[in-house]
Amino acid sequence: MTNLLPDFIKEKVLVMPEYRQGTNKIRVLLKDGRKYIAVFVAWGSEIVKVGDSTDIPFDAADIVDVENDL
Repeated sequence: MTNLLPDFIKEKVLVMPEYRQGTNKIRVLLKDGRKYIAVFVAWGSEIVKVGDSTDIPFDAADIVDVENDL
């Protein structure tokens, strides 16, 4: 499993407003239909936590779409 965003998702995250300096808070949709909110991404490329947990419950390679979660 990886916590690094696929390039096409990274491009979308990098144009979103930041939640905090260098950090985005996003919602993700996975290819199996699951959705996660409060996904924190550092520097537009790496998922660092989901909600209050640093355990990432999905593979970033399975992300098919993202939205800003401000």
